Amino acid sequence: MSAAPKAQETSLRLDYDLLDLPTAQHKAGLAGLLLHLRSLEERDIEGRPEIDEIEPLSASIRVSQKSLQVLFDDLFAAAYERKEVKEKYKDQTPLDEIVVTVERGGKEFKEKRFVYEELRPTGHVLAHWLKDGKESSWHALWRNMLWSVLRAQDRTRIEYIARVDAQPVSFVGKLWASLVKVEKQRAKGGFVTSSIAGSVLIGAQAKNAEQIAFVGRVEQNLLLYFWQWAAPLFVPRAIELRTKEWKDSGYLIVIPEVADLVDFLEDMEHFWRDRDPARTGYRPTESLIDLPEEGGLEFLHQLTKRRIEQAGFLRSIHALELYHQEKKGNNVRQHAAERLLPDQRMLRSYEEIRGDRRQHPLFKRLLISNLVRGDPWFHGAEILFERYPLEYFIHRPETPRGRFFGTDARARFKMTITDLEKRENHMQPIPTDEALQRLIFRLIRNYVDKRTRDRGGISDKKFEELAETEKKKYRDTKPKVASTAFLALRGRREQDIAEYVTGTLASVGFYQSEDDFLLLSEQLIHDPDKVKNLAMLALSAHSWVGREQNEGAEPQPTANA
Repeated sequence: MSAAPKAQETSLRLDYDLLDLPTAQHKAGLAGLLLHLRSLEERDIEGRPEIDEIEPLSASIRVSQKSLQVLFDDLFAAAYERKEVKEKYKDQTPLDEIVVTVERGGKEFKEKRFVYEELRPTGHVLAHWLKDGKESSWHALWRNMLWSVLRAQDRTRIEYIARVDAQPVSFVGKLWASLVKVEKQRAKGGFVTSSIAGSVLIGAQAKNAEQIAFVGRVEQNLLLYFWQWAAPLFVPRAIELRTKEWKDSGYLIVIPEVADLVDFLEDMEHFWRDRDPARTGYRPTESLIDLPEEGGLEFLHQLTKRRIEQAGFLRSIHALELYHQEKKGNNVRQHAAERLLPDQRMLRSYEEIRGDRRQHPLFKRLLISNLVRGDPWFHGAEILFERYPLEYFIHRPETPRGRFFGTDARARFKMTITDLEKRENHMQPIPTDEALQRLIFRLIRNYVDKRTRDRGGISDKKFEELAETEKKKYRDTKPKVASTAFLALRGRREQDIAEYVTGTLASVGFYQSEDDFLLLSEQLIHDPDKVKNLAMLALSAHSWVGREQNEGAEPQPTANA
């Protein structure tokens, strides 16, 4: 007798339309699921769900209970790995204690290390796309983010623990039963809901303070497990005022609101493949940013650059959602949640900013925050000046080593002045803000130079013509003059600003044309804070003479300037 034919396994077709999905995380989840399925196919994993169809605005996936199990078992794959640490973990016995040789300052030292085994997610999908695979610094960044933010609590790692012991993901059976129920309800015009956890939807809670459940449609909730493959990661930095060093400040998760699935899948695959694994410390160098908006702009820049190289356009994204999260103690804090809309003008300006990778982080933060808001580059500078110590903006002995804030401010002023001179040469109208920037830059330069020479008893010559002793006096005295004016301006408001500018900064023989006089007077009356911002930025720009730049060598304004 021939064997009876096996009963065909029941399968379902899950149809998704981008326009029906409620959030950017759901849309990114659909793209992430498709990336995961492509990864399974390229890794030749048997029994996987199949992609039936992909269109720009929709996709259909064929799943069975067995293929769903394959998918989630791959998603939650994990392993125990050895980790060496300097200090013992509380209430944990180390597997071993070893002595290692470390080098500091050209000398070798012996140090003790404690060895533990730690559960770590495997992340087969991301490793598949990245250069260096699981050894990539980007793969390490994703694993650290997952454990620090999305699954920071032990109870959210239960499925990973099961997978270490080759146990199947436990909730697949219940999920499959719910999907079958969805199919039956859809025929009647209904739908099925289930709860949503914060580990798959940022900002969600199973229940809120009023004990109201946070729920969504079952087939849509499934997508939320996969947006992590379609979400770039960055590491915001913040300055530690005590040490004056830049420290990592959690993680920025960029979630794209997908507009075209076909284009986005291609863009995202290339994005991950193109990531440079080079590290700064233990983070990918390319991942380090100075404020959340920079992460969104950098992601858009990478996608746009590739499309331009192909003579195409970026049409795969409507917007980006930016979530800056950091683990503090046992809690995960959300520092920022913002939405960024792609804009060609904004991206062109960002490309100019990112062209100088050496820019001071605080100055870059000022430029990018104003770029995103559509404000002039100098807007809001007083917030930085009030938040950080004087030595960050006026060059003093205690100023942190590295790129100086005033160097970048100076370059920005000069760029504005160069553009203005081109306009004047072509008899074009001069924008008020740009004209004011040139006027304030020259006014402050004149004030600082005159007061420096007077206070130091320095000859009235060009810098390079001074004797070496006078050059040293000039370099030593100039920051003191700039500091005094900077602090005097920092504490002033409204009418006090006008009195200080006219009575002090403009009182040392600075020539102004009638147009300049009227411009400065009008701005001091109607917008004194703008004058204050520009004056303090100019003081930073003029507070230091580096070995490569000779402040006194610049020509002083003349009647024809």
